[in-house]
Amino acid sequence: MSERIFDEIKRIFPDPSSINVLSWLRIRSVSYLKSRAEGKEIPEEKREILEDLFKAYSPERLREAFNRASNLLDAQKSALLSCGYDVFDFLATTTSRLIVGMASEVFGKQIFEVGLSWDPILNLPYIPGSSLKGAFRSHLERERPDLVPLLGSKSEASLVIFLDSYPVRSRYNLIVPEVTTPMYREQDGKIREVEAEPKPVFYPVINTDVTFRILIGGFLSNPPRPLMRDKGRELRNQLGQFLKEVLKKGIGAKTLVGYGLMEIP
Repeated sequence: MSERIFDEIKRIFPDPSSINVLSWLRIRSVSYLKSRAEGKEIPEEKREILEDLFKAYSPERLREAFNRASNLLDAQKSALLSCGYDVFDFLATTTSRLIVGMASEVFGKQIFEVGLSWDPILNLPYIPGSSLKGAFRSHLERERPDLVPLLGSKSEASLVIFLDSYPVRSRYNLIVPEVTTPMYREQDGKIREVEAEPKPVFYPVINTDVTFRILIGGFLSNPPRPLMRDKGRELRNQLGQFLKEVLKKGIGAKTLVGYGLMEIP
């Protein structure tokens, strides 16, 4: 009986506009995880799941999901404005493939060994605000350390808020399969040359030419800390340029090998 149910689930095509894709992925992967636990890992099954995700996230299937994401961001923007924040609204497009949340247990890691930051309600990957703020802070620490206090500390709240960023447009399929082939694996804290063996790892990543909407709120025109007034206004005037420089260097994982590069038109 249960085998027939799983066979039926396999035939269900994930649709970002109508079903919970995270639940589909978890159920869809049950038979694969069962086989792997029994020592019968079948790479073809993993590839089939990735191919289904690739087809499901084609531009024409994403209109409703993108509209929901835009509506959420509009509501968040209105809330920030009503609280007196300056609000900065940017569109940034990926110029290379993007991986955010490799360690996340929410989406994909159990089956693909590599996670992805995922919103289970919107059925979309996203860039956490904490990732954006961390990259922004690192940039200021290198280039403008005098402005870093505006981002807060253990004793003072940040004057700047980075919201989670969602995709709102995609020229091609939003999610694409990626594969890396590590040669070595660590055992007991050591890597043994004689045990080198190529082992492909398949996992989903965000495609190039995907446009994310980035919202940043801040008390920068008239900060509540008077000593920060001139610094706040300076950051307000240069925020867009700083963000461009941050995104050109990359967001997320594997930026040193060319992933996560974005640009603001």
